[in-house]
Amino acid sequence: MTLFSYALPRVAEWIALMLMICAGIPHGSYDLRVAKAKWSKMEISSAQIAAIYLVCVFLMSALCVFTPGIGLTLFLAISAIHFSEGEFQTSAPANLLSGVLFGIGAMLLPIGLHSDTSMQYLGYFVDPSSFQLFAPQVRVFSFIILIMSAFIVGRDCMRRLTSRETIIERCLCLFGWVLLPPLAGFSVWFIGRHSRQHLELCKTLFHSSQIKIPLDFALISLLAIVGLLPFARIFDFSDINQLFAASICLIAGLTLPHMIVSHNMRACEQIKIQEDC
Repeated sequence: MTLFSYALPRVAEWIALMLMICAGIPHGSYDLRVAKAKWSKMEISSAQIAAIYLVCVFLMSALCVFTPGIGLTLFLAISAIHFSEGEFQTSAPANLLSGVLFGIGAMLLPIGLHSDTSMQYLGYFVDPSSFQLFAPQVRVFSFIILIMSAFIVGRDCMRRLTSRETIIERCLCLFGWVLLPPLAGFSVWFIGRHSRQHLELCKTLFHSSQIKIPLDFALISLLAIVGLLPFARIFDFSDINQLFAASICLIAGLTLPHMIVSHNMRACEQIKIQEDC
């Protein structure tokens, strides 16, 4: 029984991490199209956009590798802002408070509610003694966010302030953050809600009647995932803690330009885009 209770969460975490890498990273593969649509009036080529994008990726990833504490702090802040905006934009109707709560909660609750496991994952970025020092405060803040988020969901449900789909998905995210180990809980949000909604929005902007997966999307997705391989010179990919650290370094690099490109993406709906893929 002890072996089973240990092995099952471990397997779930490996599956969650693989999903984050293989299914979560590609959700930003429409960024080049989004950037061209948003800044179509600017005299900037696709090559220039791609070059600027890659420079941001490299600099942010390098920051995480060489100054891990600073890199992680900046990554968490960027992600919380990005998730909050995404949740705010996809809520119906939009609600700033719920967007901020779930945006922060997506990053904070898997860490704060499962601090012992999270400390192992974040060992490359935060010294364990420093992590333990702040863990009680993070846990208290996590419970506050959890209670406020649950209250918001209950209020929206009773008053019918948002769609049933949003309520169900937010409930599943809350249960995932509380009941599942950190990576599995986070993947419920990252894959099941955030990435899926972003891709659905992109599909409404970029129609493709010929094939379901555009060639440029597939190629960029593959290149983004392959971008993890150079980190194998620094991290041991057979250790889930080190593979997670490598993934964070890559994802942090991708998140910064992705946040910039996807900011106020709803404005792109005013642009009539018709592309043959």
